[in-house]
Amino acid sequence: MKRKLTVLVAISAALTLAGCSQTSQGNSQPQQSKTSKVSKNNSNTSSSSESGSKNNNQNSNDNNSTKLSAENMDYKTTASAITVYAAQKYGDSWEIAMNAAKSNNLGVAFRTKSATGISSDNNGYVYEVSGTGKSSNARYMLKGDGAGKEVTIFIKQRNLGTTTLNEIVKYINDNNDVKTVQDLAKNAQLDVKLEGNEDSNQASSSESVIPSELQGTWYTADTGNGNIDTLTVSGDKINDEAGFSMNVKKENTDKADLDSLSGYMKQTTINGIKFYSFTNMGQEPGQGSTYLARHTENGQEVIVSANSKGTTNAVYWKSKDLAKQNANKQFSDLKY
Repeated sequence: MKRKLTVLVAISAALTLAGCSQTSQGNSQPQQSKTSKVSKNNSNTSSSSESGSKNNNQNSNDNNSTKLSAENMDYKTTASAITVYAAQKYGDSWEIAMNAAKSNNLGVAFRTKSATGISSDNNGYVYEVSGTGKSSNARYMLKGDGAGKEVTIFIKQRNLGTTTLNEIVKYINDNNDVKTVQDLAKNAQLDVKLEGNEDSNQASSSESVIPSELQGTWYTADTGNGNIDTLTVSGDKINDEAGFSMNVKKENTDKADLDSLSGYMKQTTINGIKFYSFTNMGQEPGQGSTYLARHTENGQEVIVSANSKGTTNAVYWKSKDLAKQNANKQFSDLKY
């Protein structure tokens, strides 16, 4: 009996030890698995962080690689680049115009020197920018072509200085303002009418023989040789680089020998377009007269030059860039 009890105790002890061993192994296994998962998660987090860092660096590099080029820059981008540059350099009216344009859109008015009161040897147009649709006094003039194009910047009649388009573009690239320029250019509008400019235009035209709608400096590349021809029209004079020049009087004096450069103007309609004929003194309008009309093509104000039958000789634009872009084009609403 005593021997049986001893055997039972031994068996019981063995079973207890076996149970404890299994429990210990069961508890330690999940802990090992948990540690492994944590390590794996940490590895994934590190990998994700590195990947995100690489993506951020790539995006940063992509943004930094976007640069403006002064070569073949379209007119809206040119106006926007000048606006951002002048706002940064000179502030004042330019900064106000730029900030307003960010919320609305950039409008560019094409004006004459006589209308703005600007004194300059440059015979080109005065471009006035605004972000409110009202006169801003933020103005500039252009001279030349391409990246070396000269840009003279004004506030009202005050000349702030002259630089080149290439220098403006370099400044913008160096100061990371490319996106601002691109955003302004996206919604920019050319040849707008700004509120507050009417009075000066009316005062200028009240003493004129030639209507204000024809006045200004206009450019055409419809020359057949790629050259730019400039047409300058004031209140009482027309001058075309191609060789035509006339001092315009109110009426025909019937005296051809009065002034070989003098002529008179009459209004007529040809092919549904309102033209003004310019004819030498002592002659009747017709063959030999020059016919000019204010018109619109591709959303831009232009001057159409034609003969007495309305056949188009050339289309003049408000900038050399626009003239080059539309060189020798034929428009469906004009006669050729």
